[in-house]
Amino acid sequence: MIGASVLAGLGAIAPAPSLAASLTGATIGGSAPYLIYSQSNNVQAALDGDSSAPSGNVELFSNSEQSPISPPLSEILTGNFSQIFSSFNAFLGSNQYTSLSGKISGQDITLSSLMATDWFGESAVNSVKVAIASASAIANPIAKAAAFSAAIAPLYDSTNLATKWFSDALSNYGFTSNQQLFNIFLLAGGLQRFSDPNISYVNQDGGTIKIGLAGHYDAAALLEIPSIPGLPLQASELVKVVYGGKTEYKYGFNATPSGLTGSQSGNYEVTVEAVPEPTTILEYFSSN
Repeated sequence: MIGASVLAGLGAIAPAPSLAASLTGATIGGSAPYLIYSQSNNVQAALDGDSSAPSGNVELFSNSEQSPISPPLSEILTGNFSQIFSSFNAFLGSNQYTSLSGKISGQDITLSSLMATDWFGESAVNSVKVAIASASAIANPIAKAAAFSAAIAPLYDSTNLATKWFSDALSNYGFTSNQQLFNIFLLAGGLQRFSDPNISYVNQDGGTIKIGLAGHYDAAALLEIPSIPGLPLQASELVKVVYGGKTEYKYGFNATPSGLTGSQSGNYEVTVEAVPEPTTILEYFSSN
């Protein structure tokens, strides 16, 4: 009889299927600026919508592509090696980020932009900063260029997020990653361009949390390369998700048309496994 009672209790308190829910109590944190794309200019209102009709969005770390942490196009075009490395070094040393926090189905969730330490790890960032500082002190231009290249070489490492993501992005379109392409991407401010996610919605449907990332339906413009008709280049920005005691980095390479124009013409939906609401036998018996 006792065993039957316990089993009955377990059945009564088994988690029921979660209904659709949206982020509530949205607040902004961190030290970097952010932008709200919504008629009401309200963070919470900007997150209304879903994959079928994303409306507004909140751009985190909205200054990620600006000097001094990202090289101006003029520096890249003129091959100003010292200034390009100076910008990259500034990004390595920056601790700016923006976070978007709230609750979904009673659970805390935080979405953040990325810093260099997210891409490479703190130890690698510190080591490369020292190596760049040493290279900057070299007078001979040829020797300095060689030292700069050697300084960032360790960042091409399959164990870090930057290399994994870069390899995933290239392989998605049938290309193979290598050190040279990776270095060119880094020094052109590529990581900064993908560190500032635009969050358009955060919804829970059953056991899945769905996060909308607004971006280019064709990211060729984002990478400043020619667009190929009929073959959109799709790549979302990355978002750091802290939820259920875990930290994950989410991104995608498949967009659906958002119905909007320009830099928000595509919707990239990434997902996180939802954490069931905690219920215990003790809670059940204490309430009965």
